[in-house]
Amino acid sequence: MGDRTTGHSGAAGREPEAGAPTRPEQIRNVVLVGHSGAGKTTLAESLALAAGTVGRAGRVQDGSTLSDYDDIEHRQQRSVQLSLIPLLHAGIKVNLLDTPGYADFTGELRAGLRAADAALFVISATEPIDAPTRDLWAQCDALSLPRALVVTRLDAPQARFAATVEQCREAFGGGDPDSVLPLHLPQPDGTLLALLDTGTEPLTDPETEAARDRLIGAVAAESEDEELQDRYLSGTPLDPKSLLQGLERAIARGAFHPVLATAAADHATAGHSTPGLGAAELLELLTTAFPSPADRPLPAVTGPDGADRVPLACDPEGPLAAEVVKTSSDPYVGRLSLVRVFSGTLRPDIAVHVSGHGREDHGHQDHDLDERVGALSSPSGRTLHSAAQAVAGDIVSVAKLTRAETGDTLSDPGKPLLVTAWELPDPLLPVAVEARSKADEDKLSQGLARLVAEDPTLRLEQNPDTRQLVLWCLGEAHADVLLERLRTRYGVSVDQVPYTVPLRETFGSTGHGRGRHVKQSGGHGQFAICEIEVEPLPVGSGFEFVDRIVGGAVPRQFIPSVEKGVRAQLARGVGAGFPWWTCGSAWSTARRTRWTPPTRPSRPRARLPCGRPRPGWCNCWSRSPRSRCWCPTSMSAACWATCPGAAGGYWAPSRWGTAAGPWCGPRCRSGRSSATRWTCARCRTARAASPAAMSGTSRCRSRWPHTWCADGALPGGPTGVPGPPRASRAVPGTFGSRDGPGGPGAARGRLRYGSGAG
Repeated sequence: MGDRTTGHSGAAGREPEAGAPTRPEQIRNVVLVGHSGAGKTTLAESLALAAGTVGRAGRVQDGSTLSDYDDIEHRQQRSVQLSLIPLLHAGIKVNLLDTPGYADFTGELRAGLRAADAALFVISATEPIDAPTRDLWAQCDALSLPRALVVTRLDAPQARFAATVEQCREAFGGGDPDSVLPLHLPQPDGTLLALLDTGTEPLTDPETEAARDRLIGAVAAESEDEELQDRYLSGTPLDPKSLLQGLERAIARGAFHPVLATAAADHATAGHSTPGLGAAELLELLTTAFPSPADRPLPAVTGPDGADRVPLACDPEGPLAAEVVKTSSDPYVGRLSLVRVFSGTLRPDIAVHVSGHGREDHGHQDHDLDERVGALSSPSGRTLHSAAQAVAGDIVSVAKLTRAETGDTLSDPGKPLLVTAWELPDPLLPVAVEARSKADEDKLSQGLARLVAEDPTLRLEQNPDTRQLVLWCLGEAHADVLLERLRTRYGVSVDQVPYTVPLRETFGSTGHGRGRHVKQSGGHGQFAICEIEVEPLPVGSGFEFVDRIVGGAVPRQFIPSVEKGVRAQLARGVGAGFPWWTCGSAWSTARRTRWTPPTRPSRPRARLPCGRPRPGWCNCWSRSPRSRCWCPTSMSAACWATCPGAAGGYWAPSRWGTAAGPWCGPRCRSGRSSATRWTCARCRTARAASPAAMSGTSRCRSRWPHTWCADGALPGGPTGVPGPPRASRAVPGTFGSRDGPGGPGAARGRLRYGSGAG
């Protein structure tokens, strides 16, 4: 693949591939970390100018820097992704990794820490050290990553180098403040004084002399070199070479953290730039005192099945083991994978085994497959330079790995390996999106799949409860960048919609419920009562259904229907309409019966003695046996006081299961005798004898006992007479009477007509 360059003003510099490394000792992998706005990108431009990679340093404000080449970075004027800038100095290749400082792009920062062997903490001389920088220092300390500090923006009017060094010693020194000391001191004439250079003339400033003695003593103590310590304690002068070797060992052990001073490059000369203050000294420190990949331990490896493997060694002749630390898409080349080679040698056009495991919680399914490596290149920002190979310890860009994702392992197909995945933060911000048009909907799944493959901190979710497509991000800035990439890079426009929280319901205490089932559609009707009691269970116990039916009161084939109904209601929710979670225990005491209504008699057409029509029959024969009933009537209140037998005008309910007969009032207010003829209210059988004499007669045609009422006192009732008491329940075949408004029937005594024996 031929070189492809951009419009960067410094692209005419020396290509670092002219002296491609062949051994791990010729490589330094350094990552720039620090809070947003500390000057990491500007420092990378100064180092690139000092190494001769570019002829003119770019500016963040102009969008002309090497590392910030994306259109989103140009608009926001800050880094939003990991970028690589290879530098070549004194035969050593320095892979400088620029990371974003904003907290929403922690995933890119973690990838840079995984690919690097040392870290440069960039501290602004005009701002205090914030809490995220302290937390990041603690994370690097847990990884035993060698660190150094670079104080930037010393050319600002309010910059104070000495005060910034004291802040660094307080924040990062821990129990040993002498583990954080400056290597150079800025001078009034704009130069730097090297404290480790003992060949210079004796210092006249007592403070500077004390700073040099403190630095030499700290290097001798932290290097753990007994010879160097003996010479220092005996007062023997130490040569700069011995001190530099001791400094390298102290930095590699993570026991000493030097502080360096820098300033931005000078852009005064048209078309050219002068390296900034301290850039050359920092570049010299990176190549001479920072550890190489061969001096650093490698991540643990296993087989794809989890079996143990022999620990890796940074050997170009060893088995191939590499890891994808970043995935991006290029409009000219396609998918590009930034790969760190831990062991072996990666060459173009070879078959590799791609393994990805351990990221199911972030939406990345486990996969194992073989792919063929495309062209290799050494990226310098957006510019790609062809590379013949990548030895152990190097970082290159691989083209056309269509199935490899960020965090996957590349190894020999004959001996597949799996590098232990690095820790990633959990996305906590949900963003619900939907396609803007039908055309966008067709391309949405493919575009989101590419975003998930590129960013391991992004999690894609199709919520089954709310039916929303949700992108879980690290923050609002992270979400804005993802949606912008989806629109500009993959041509998919989406709209953000309010996110619906999928809540859950659960029981807080024991509860009781009762349900009724009534169905009458012709023929045999259905009636059932189901009583449910619930109580909470321990978290994670799920749902438990207990049947407490005893004595075979309910056929067993009906019990599963009750449980099915309970489970269906749990899925729909009870209180707020959300599914239930760890609902608890429920037990049922159901009762079910089948009721056949009696035959409905014909309507009587006779009239009462007062001349008014006789009350019509009640229309509640087809109702449930437990429903309350009040029969309408056409009698008036005036007729109530004059008509004999008018007191028996409504269906008086009684308790369920009893055989109580009807009660009819024998007299009205006129005092006249009310009953001379007795008629069964069910079958209309007429008798002249009294009810007591007919107690042993047979049942009527409706198969119920005869219900004798005085002629003119058939079931019905005057208008305005109150209904039956609430405590009683209506039962077919039981009639009664109650005096009307002001009726004296009860005072004069009541006669019971009919009996259960019929």
